[in-house]
Amino acid sequence: MKMLFTSDTHVYPGHLKRLLKAAAHLRPDIVVLGGDLIPDWRRTIRDSIPSHQAWAREKLLPAVENFRRTHPEIRVFLDLGNDDLAAAGPLLESRDGIDFELLHGRVVEISPQLALVGYMAVSPTPFGIKDREKPDCRDWTGLSIPGVRKEGETTVSGTAASCTLDPADGTMEDDLDGLSDVLGSSSWKSHDFLFVSHCPPRGTALDLTSMHAHVGSLAVRRFIEGWAASGRLRASFHGHIHESPRMSGRVMEPFGSVPAFNVGQEMDLLHALFLETDHPMASARIVTVDRSGLPKLRVISSGGDT
Repeated sequence: MKMLFTSDTHVYPGHLKRLLKAAAHLRPDIVVLGGDLIPDWRRTIRDSIPSHQAWAREKLLPAVENFRRTHPEIRVFLDLGNDDLAAAGPLLESRDGIDFELLHGRVVEISPQLALVGYMAVSPTPFGIKDREKPDCRDWTGLSIPGVRKEGETTVSGTAASCTLDPADGTMEDDLDGLSDVLGSSSWKSHDFLFVSHCPPRGTALDLTSMHAHVGSLAVRRFIEGWAASGRLRASFHGHIHESPRMSGRVMEPFGSVPAFNVGQEMDLLHALFLETDHPMASARIVTVDRSGLPKLRVISSGGDT
């Protein structure tokens, strides 16, 4: 099975169109957009709710609908990330299972004995929007890191409201333990899986910022390490930190034989990943797409170098 993955298309409004053109050319079996889809931010979170809803309604949904009309054999998976307002979520939910399938918190079969597992929350950040932020682990919340904000706003109700991150309300580790329980159930225990997490694993080549800080999730790292040891996790896919490949010089971090990827993102070129799910490390290619919409593929070195 062939897979085309990207994340953080919000950095440039034309990246969604570029991705779908690349998909039409490469003909993967599945296309996965791992969060941060909507580029239309305004001065405040409250001001941005109508613009996020309008972009989802007028740009995102029609583009995916048109793509699926032309390529019904290609399944599309996507979901909102931490920089997408939850107030736009109901618009996506209205087309879930029709034009695309939402990712967050789900285990979905994509081929016999292979599942796709999605998780879009991120560990605490300095940003004000808290729709998809959670404390990281029960023993290390990430809330005491200098610069991180506990207080912010959420738009889950459809309007902007103040909120404070609190481990008592649950952590990323709690959520990922819940997904592990599902994967260990009788319905899924015979399946290998691919993991799509908007947040990268902490302390790796995939979460390095321009300030030379590692800002990924410890809970995500523990989840990957645990399932890599089980032999059922084939690969994991991440975004969130656009500049990490430029800062670390790498797009892949191995966990034993399991590759974790973050190809990053930039305005001038869409960055994506194209691979064969049976052999993700050996088959992975970096895809770049410029204004022409024609994808260019290049091999990733054995060390994961860009």
